[in-house]
Amino acid sequence: MTSRKLLAAIALTALPFGTACSAAPHAAAPTPSTSAATVSPEPVSDPATETPAYADPRPSDFTMKLTIKRKHCFGSAGCNVDVEPDLSYEGILPIDPDKTYEITYQISGDESGPVIETISLTDGTSMEYYPSSLSTAGSGTKITGKVTDVAETN
Repeated sequence: MTSRKLLAAIALTALPFGTACSAAPHAAAPTPSTSAATVSPEPVSDPATETPAYADPRPSDFTMKLTIKRKHCFGSAGCNVDVEPDLSYEGILPIDPDKTYEITYQISGDESGPVIETISLTDGTSMEYYPSSLSTAGSGTKITGKVTDVAETN
């Protein structure tokens, strides 16, 4: 195969991959400008050395549902209910997995008033908490939870 055919074969093979070859002669180098303005090249970022951006989570970044784990009702005397939090993070940036956060939340629906509890969030995904026991006025009482504070602990 001649070198001309070989170059043509290489050019045709490279075209599907987004590389274009041109047989046109190289254009002359541009002449230097006499303008006083200078343009600095933008720094090239290296993904391997960039530190990832993490969120500074706020209460509004979380939604919470309460899962009823046990409910025992006593007619007109009300109910004893055990609930556990089901927490969802809805922030734009991820949470730093190297930090631990204390997430305080308020439970409404207990006949004595709001109940305040705390979840410890580590590794960005592991939660540690205790189930909450409530006494409600009746079986139809709505029990809700809302995150009220997020604090970094380390």
